[in-house]
Amino acid sequence: MSKFKTVALTCCLSLMSMGSAFASEQECKKLQQDSDVIYASKGFCFKDPDAKSRFNNNADCYTSKPKFSDAEQARLDQIKARQKELQCK
Repeated sequence: MSKFKTVALTCCLSLMSMGSAFASEQECKKLQQDSDVIYASKGFCFKDPDAKSRFNNNADCYTSKPKFSDAEQARLDQIKARQKELQCK
């Protein structure tokens, strides 16, 4: 393979991995927001400044230990599993 083709292929692969990393970062963000919505709907008092600001600075919060329905818990478990797969921060 010529030097040019090698460099071009390396560049393309680098760009693809950067795009993949960006997509993963976006998915991680979406998963966290989905989780936060479930917690907020149960009156959870957030400590994270970003979450607090998204949910009116905890104006409607009343618990640090929310109770979830089976369906909500199943969705939270799915979210956590996907976050682990993606190695979300």
